[in-house]
Amino acid sequence: MWLKVLLAALCVVMLSACNEEIQLSQGNVGRLNDSGIAIGHFSKDGTKLVTFDNQKRIQVWNVATQQVEFTVPKEKTPEFVRDVALSEDLKMLVIASESELAFWSLSKGKLVTKVAFGGVTPGAVITAMAISPKNDKAIVAMADGTINMADLHTQINNRFAPHSRPVQHVFWDDKGELFVTGAQDGKLALWKFGSAEPIFMKEFNHRVTSVAVRDDFSALFASDALNEQVVTSLTDGQSISELQYMSRFKVFRKALFIKGSELLATSSSKSHLSIWNAKNGEELGTWQISFVHDGATIVDMYAADRHTLLTLSSDGILEAWTLNALAQR
Repeated sequence: MWLKVLLAALCVVMLSACNEEIQLSQGNVGRLNDSGIAIGHFSKDGTKLVTFDNQKRIQVWNVATQQVEFTVPKEKTPEFVRDVALSEDLKMLVIASESELAFWSLSKGKLVTKVAFGGVTPGAVITAMAISPKNDKAIVAMADGTINMADLHTQINNRFAPHSRPVQHVFWDDKGELFVTGAQDGKLALWKFGSAEPIFMKEFNHRVTSVAVRDDFSALFASDALNEQVVTSLTDGQSISELQYMSRFKVFRKALFIKGSELLATSSSKSHLSIWNAKNGEELGTWQISFVHDGATIVDMYAADRHTLLTLSSDGILEAWTLNALAQR
């Protein structure tokens, strides 16, 4: 018994030493505000950010200058903001309230239109949404497990309920034809727009807490709320790898495949960033993010290539990480 404890302690020390030798963080790029970020998303190209802060402001930022380029007027900000997103062409800001999407033109700084959505269950609220790359379609997910597949041009909406609990993860492919959903009922599925039959569905024993999809839609990563974290092929639904770590379990909040590499980045609920080899599930290291308040977490991540990772924390801190250092191990 004592031998097992000693070996476990020795392994922890060795891992800690490896982490100390590899300094990934370049330090704070900047702090966007002092009030904290409730929701934040990088744009597809990483040049912009949209945030919903704890003062209930929705703002669009230039990442390079860290300057606000647009703020939604207070009187037009929904009482309850469920999600925010920037269109891939950076022309549109989309805001999800409890029951509708509001589309804002960023060039004109004006509200263009609002579209209402509901669930199969009366009173179900929006829990997640995603706009297709061409801005012509929307997937709007609800708290009762409903998925709305809306064609924004024809205004035709196909509604079905494949999940039994809130759907919190939605991802489009780069053509706007396929999408992935993940929900608290433990189900993760790949769909073709317009069809209520999944291409494949995977079920976890516990709720899905984080999902990431490769840009080329070849694979996805998903974690449940306890101890199952897997990388799965999106072409045949087969498992590629399972994350390996020494602790009994970890909580995974956000995840991101690093472009042009086999690296996967994940965040925890305890101010930690971890980097993994997605091909074999090996943990390459875990590092502490910069924080102001205890309990600060990563709300979003962006990597243009395999060299640098940007993280945005709930404290509003932008931090850069040099991934090249991992090649020296």
